[in-house]
Amino acid sequence: MTDPMPETTHLVWYCRQCDKSCKVQPPDPDQVACKCKNPVPGLRPTKVTVMHPPKTRPMHALSDEEARLRALARKGTRVRVTFEGEIADAWQWSSAGNRGLGFIVKSPDGRTHTVDVQQPGLRIEAVSDDEGDEE
Repeated sequence: MTDPMPETTHLVWYCRQCDKSCKVQPPDPDQVACKCKNPVPGLRPTKVTVMHPPKTRPMHALSDEEARLRALARKGTRVRVTFEGEIADAWQWSSAGNRGLGFIVKSPDGRTHTVDVQQPGLRIEAVSDDEGDEE
């Protein structure tokens, strides 16, 4: 079902000389069309309802990559997220019988990311020197 178009109702007085609108209530300069020096308004106003088209959202072209990512951006879609970086810091921890490793990985753009190795599905691999130089 489509939403009804927004509308505005005006009281309009038409000029008796040129038959164009000379006074509008509430004031709307776009509705006044009379250019007479001394307009002669009619005795009674006419109700005029103006329909306003819906506002359009600006559109822009999507790159192939943005279109691909938007197609993935649906709840429940299974994805694999990978990035390369250097280990900036690593530590061991233990608490209440649990223990594990933690990493801080620095990506090529200079940002640091904390990596929880206990996260299900996470896999950390070493990048060989041959792979790292291909960039």
